[in-house]
Amino acid sequence: MTAIKDWFQALSQREKILIGVMGFLVALVVGYYAIVAPFINAYVSAEKSYVDAVDSQARIEAKVNALTAPADKTVTPVTGPLDVFISQNAGETGFAVGRLDPQTNGTIRLAIDSAKPTALFGWLASLEGRGISVEELSVNPGANDTVVATMLLRSVKPEVGD
Repeated sequence: MTAIKDWFQALSQREKILIGVMGFLVALVVGYYAIVAPFINAYVSAEKSYVDAVDSQARIEAKVNALTAPADKTVTPVTGPLDVFISQNAGETGFAVGRLDPQTNGTIRLAIDSAKPTALFGWLASLEGRGISVEELSVNPGANDTVVATMLLRSVKPEVGD
C-alpha cells in the first residue's frame, strides 16, 4: 500500500487529476453494470411475467366461461345502452378503448389499440355469450406481441317466440 501511495505522491498535479478522473469513470462503469443494469433487467423480466400472467388469466377465464356456459345456448341479453356496457366490460377486462363510436343503426364501432390476441378473442367469445354479435372485425399486428383491433358490434335481441 505504501508503494502505491509513494507512486501517487510522485505524480504531477496533472497526472493526479487524470488518475482521479479515470477512477471516477471506472467507478461509474462498475456502478452501472453492478447496480443499475441488474435492476433494469429485473424490471423488464417482471413486466414480461406480468403480461404473460394477464394473458394466461384471460385464456383461463375464456375457457372457464366456455365450460360453464349453459348447454341450451340461452343468452342473457344486455340491458341498457350497448356503448356503456361495451365500455365498462372492456375496461373490466383490461382493454384500453381507443375509440367507441355508436352508429345510427344500433351498432357500435370499437377500436382497441393494444391487446393480446388470446385475451381479445376470449373477450369477444364472452360478448357473444351475452348476445352481442361481431359483424365486422379487423385485427392487425401491433407492438410487443399485441394486436390492434377494429370491430363493429351489434346487440342481438332474443326472439320473442323462444
